[in-house]
Amino acid sequence: MHDENMHTLLGVTAALLVIVVAAQVCGRIAVKVGQPAVVGEMVSGILLGPTALGAFAPGFSGYVFSEETKPTLYVIAMVGLSLYMFLVGLEHEHHPASRREAVLPVVLAVAGLLCPLIAGSAAALYLDGDFRPEGVDLPLFVLFVGGALAVTAFPMLARVLQERDMVHTDFGGVATRAAAIDDALAWCVLAVVGALAVHGNVLDSWKTIVPAAAFAVAAFLILPRILTKPMTRAVRTGHVDDRLLVALLGLVLAAAWFTDYIGIYSVFGGFICGVALPRVRGFSALLNARLLQAVRCLFLPVFFAFSGLNTDLTGALNADYLAAAAVVFAAAFVSKAIASLGVLRSFRWGWGESIAMGGLMNARGLMILIFINIGLGIGVLEERLFSILVLVAVLTTAVAMPCYRLHFTPAREQDARDRWAARHSPADPDRRFLQPSPAG
Repeated sequence: MHDENMHTLLGVTAALLVIVVAAQVCGRIAVKVGQPAVVGEMVSGILLGPTALGAFAPGFSGYVFSEETKPTLYVIAMVGLSLYMFLVGLEHEHHPASRREAVLPVVLAVAGLLCPLIAGSAAALYLDGDFRPEGVDLPLFVLFVGGALAVTAFPMLARVLQERDMVHTDFGGVATRAAAIDDALAWCVLAVVGALAVHGNVLDSWKTIVPAAAFAVAAFLILPRILTKPMTRAVRTGHVDDRLLVALLGLVLAAAWFTDYIGIYSVFGGFICGVALPRVRGFSALLNARLLQAVRCLFLPVFFAFSGLNTDLTGALNADYLAAAAVVFAAAFVSKAIASLGVLRSFRWGWGESIAMGGLMNARGLMILIFINIGLGIGVLEERLFSILVLVAVLTTAVAMPCYRLHFTPAREQDARDRWAARHSPADPDRRFLQPSPAG
């Protein structure tokens, strides 16, 4: 009755409907129990995979997420991720907010990268015998697992602070800048891993690293020169016109194609373009108004679902599986917490704020899912460890808010805001904090 194209259209449309509805329902439930919506959206992806829907309704799951549908969902997810990372990159500041606060976020970010990198590497050595894919060198496997645990979800952390009206506080400023730096460093690790996986050795990886570096330098040199005026005009008129929007979309897609082609994946192309755009005050809010809601409500749930389709927790009661999951979770959570506690206590911060920071820096959210999906795609991960890391992503993100609330009651939040306001006038140029993204 229907031709092949119509069958694909019917399958993809049904899949998108199920994905969007499930993400909204689970996101709302998460908010009601005191978690960010992104935690529920991540869980929705797992529920749509073989862990729940595939196990209890295999016929329906097989129709909605058929082998013919999955490649199309993958394309939609990766295009959406490129756009999302572009918007995330646009939120990143690549200069300190003030001289006084320039050092602490950098130290916190570096410690938050190195401690999980070391702990994750140790966990990878423990997992080596059972979970390293055949043909993957041990150093590459170790570096990837350590890098995955080093990620902090800057957009989600920023979203939480925005919702709590804590961006313009000492705590919020340090947290957002540290998470931004941490993410940028983690992407560098992933770029190296991707280059090594594609080319097989350090010597040949220059074929990826050199073009990637040239692309980044060109973006920072060229984009501010050609886009400052149109972006300024958009802010002045209060509207991003179609020509500018098409130019930005074309830029992201071209960058995504190039970075995919050289072997470091499209998310880097989008992210680098966003970071390299000129900082025109007010433009990010304008562009978010046109793009972010569609990306957040359609494209990201597709990515969560695609991750969930590769996540099978039906064997999670196996003793070996539980032991591996416990080791990875402990390495992920404890390493970030110790890094935050050690750095902030050495800077004479109180125990309460230090614990709260340790919790928020553990929020890995969407970022670790991007990281491990790339690892699965290039063959550095196998599906069982991928499933464990998805579970760790959900658990470490879910624990962030309880840790934060251990110290920051509404009264303490208000005190932090008051102390900041007492020292900074509205015209103070040092009050240039990151504007958080509403998605994690």
